[in-house]
Amino acid sequence: MSCMKKGYGVALAVIALLFALNVPSGAAVSEEAVRRAWADVSKIAGMDPLPLSIENNKAPNAWVTAGKSVTITTGLMDLLQREEEIFGVLSHEAGHAKLKHYESAVKSTVGVGIASLILNKVLGGGAVGEIAVGVGSNLAVAGYSREHEVEADDFAVDLAFKGGHDPTGIYTALERLSLHGGKLQPSGFNSHPPDERRLLHVKNRILARNPNIQFPKGK
Repeated sequence: MSCMKKGYGVALAVIALLFALNVPSGAAVSEEAVRRAWADVSKIAGMDPLPLSIENNKAPNAWVTAGKSVTITTGLMDLLQREEEIFGVLSHEAGHAKLKHYESAVKSTVGVGIASLILNKVLGGGAVGEIAVGVGSNLAVAGYSREHEVEADDFAVDLAFKGGHDPTGIYTALERLSLHGGKLQPSGFNSHPPDERRLLHVKNRILARNPNIQFPKGK
């Protein structure tokens, strides 16, 4: 090989390396994909699409506000790598709205508040009574939230099957979130179930519907 050919080969290798370094390893989910997924989720769930907004925030998150609107952050869009994952996340949020979790949480909180006042009087008030009531209230409300999260996860799995989507989307989305944010330590004050238990529950629900489902490898 001549010097010219060697130089040409090296130049091509350098260009290829520079190109590779500038190409993201995982494609972010676009706004178009998010809105398309939300329209699909709403249609399959049989609900009027709630207003959806995208918040410019690096923290990966999505939530329903008072059962009236849905928000997703750009951080979550950057973290997820498959449209089926965004479908799974939005299905989870649709589950909160469809199952009226906000209304249930409000009733639960009011009930806990009344019970706390009664308990405080029974304990004679004071610092000890306030601490006992506070701990009991936090545990009750947190436990209720965990129940809602499990119900919303189940809703997302079932909606994927109903609409002919890949049900592993919600699983790999939760897996990415777990790896990004670290493990949730089991505690009565956590509103979400511990990551490992939550992922296992979702996986088992998927396999119960279809034992032959193949879960994507890699994170």
